[in-house]
Amino acid sequence: MEHQKCYIYTPPTESEPPAKKRKVNESGLQASWRLREKTFQELWGQQEKRIQTVLDNANQTTLTSISNFVAKAAEQTEGSSKIPIGLIVAGPSIASHGTFFSQLSDRIVGESRTCFVSISSSECPNLKTLLSTLIKKATARRSLDEDDEGLITTSSRKGPRLLSYDLQLLYDYVQETGKVAVVIAFQDSEAFDGFLISEVASVLSAWKDRVPFVLLFGIGTSVENFHDKLPRSTLRNLQGEQFDVVQAEEILEKVFWTTVCDEDTSLRLGPSLAQMLLEAQKDHLQSVEAFVEAVKYAFMSHFFANPVSVFLYADLEFSEINEDHIEAIRRLPSFRKLAEELLAKNQPKELRSLLEDDGALFDFAVASITSGQQELVRMIQGIQVVDLIRSCISKTNRVSRSTLYVKAASGELHGSASLRELLLSVKKSPSDVLSNMLDVLIDSGIPNLPEAWVQIQEDLESLAGSTEKTLRSEHDIRNETLRTTVVAQKVELSKQKSTLSKNDSAYSKLLATFQSTLEAFFEECFARVGDMFLSEVLMYDVRGPHRATFAPKTRFAVERALSAPHDYLGCECCKSSSKGGEEDGLSSTQPPTAILYQLYLESGTLINVHDLWNAFHAIVAEDDEDDQSKSMALFQRALAELKYLGLIKASRKKTDHIAKLTWKGL
Repeated sequence: MEHQKCYIYTPPTESEPPAKKRKVNESGLQASWRLREKTFQELWGQQEKRIQTVLDNANQTTLTSISNFVAKAAEQTEGSSKIPIGLIVAGPSIASHGTFFSQLSDRIVGESRTCFVSISSSECPNLKTLLSTLIKKATARRSLDEDDEGLITTSSRKGPRLLSYDLQLLYDYVQETGKVAVVIAFQDSEAFDGFLISEVASVLSAWKDRVPFVLLFGIGTSVENFHDKLPRSTLRNLQGEQFDVVQAEEILEKVFWTTVCDEDTSLRLGPSLAQMLLEAQKDHLQSVEAFVEAVKYAFMSHFFANPVSVFLYADLEFSEINEDHIEAIRRLPSFRKLAEELLAKNQPKELRSLLEDDGALFDFAVASITSGQQELVRMIQGIQVVDLIRSCISKTNRVSRSTLYVKAASGELHGSASLRELLLSVKKSPSDVLSNMLDVLIDSGIPNLPEAWVQIQEDLESLAGSTEKTLRSEHDIRNETLRTTVVAQKVELSKQKSTLSKNDSAYSKLLATFQSTLEAFFEECFARVGDMFLSEVLMYDVRGPHRATFAPKTRFAVERALSAPHDYLGCECCKSSSKGGEEDGLSSTQPPTAILYQLYLESGTLINVHDLWNAFHAIVAEDDEDDQSKSMALFQRALAELKYLGLIKASRKKTDHIAKLTWKGL
């Protein structure tokens, strides 16, 4: 058998495989899966439109400025020896740069007859490769018959064939197509070597009188660091303008607010899942698109894995669901809290009706969904008020709305120290700060604000108009004085209120009224968030699926599958014979790759393939041990699969050995 290099393994003939059956059982809780799928498509379609609007409008001002700069630079190329460049400060989040430059390419190409070329550092290690890549991308158009491949050269030059990095090819293309400028975007400019950028600028400057070039550099740190990379001789040939892009954190806040906190949103992320997604964005500098994908996965998981989510369907009828869905509601933790509250209020009849009458529970659940959404909208309005008041008070630390949402949804904001500190700051505010605060709150358009605030604003305007001085509250530290007394030869200091003027006293009463109404407003917004019935339907707060999907433990899963195949196959033949063992024992019924992997774990750094084959054959061989063709085929296939997984490689020290690359658990 040693002279044969391969074997043809023919599996035993079997009867025709049975027809594949659908695993979806449209009975019980699965009877509503079509309705839940429809609800998911409708709600996420609306959500996706709002997110896309936010992304499109995020950098409109910057895109317009850069587009105008490119158009102006293309017109002023004649008579100028300097190359116009645009320094785009896009922030440290490299993942978000691609989205911005994609929008910039669409804007520039759509508004003017320019050629836009994006170049990355990975495809341009030297000057010749950079020029070749530039010419290839600029003088080619994408095939309409192919999706992502098929660049077709449009130049029809006749005569001697030029080198691929000769800019004469680009000049001929510009003359044929009538392009007014060639825009070159270095998306990751800080990854380029400074000497390479200097060489490119020198070459392009020599061709500037024939080919109008405009350079755009994406900068992640600062313009000063970019300048330090270039020599002064190169900077003399450049004439640039700086553009600041909206940072990824600001765009993420807008997307988060649109996705989670919009009043038209029927499903919202829970506090634990929202905090996990936000931390992942900060720790790994992921793009905003990755956050949107995670939110979409949360929506999908909620509707496809939670049968009770069918109650989010608009105009749901009792006949569209079965009794299993009603029974599922009775098993929810929020229903248990509701039962305890009804018993505490001495309402056993209402509780018995919800336990025994399915129709009564259905009507109560539909009404609770509507009231619960109103409670969440009320909570979001409270978050908006807190954020606006913090922006008006200069001494308070600014907290993002996403952080406020996580605290409010988890019930930590109600009665918290930060909220008490905010109310104390309002209590000490002077008249100009209170006036600005009321103007911002009333003009914000937030519905259901206390009507007393309008009257307080009018009274404050009339009171402030009677004096030119800024009115102070009685709780302001400027209205307190220190009193020194000597008792038993010891000096004691005590605070004493100063005598307030008539206007200050009237202002203090107005401020006290505003502070009391504000405190009552916060109590109404944040008190009942954690006690909502059917909160499991209105909010999705399961972190497990997202951890497994967006941060999978691939190596652990592969090692476990090969060490204990019974955990995944669920068959009796592969079950371990050892009691309490973490790993399954070697058995001929196990998959060949799993058998070979367990032998692999018992080996050292270098493994003799012949010894490995003998051990493998001794396990998988059947009654006829002389016929080794089947065992050899299984062995070679299992060995190839281990090599594909990156567990082994060929050894250069010994030709009949293989090298072990990984160890389990490391």
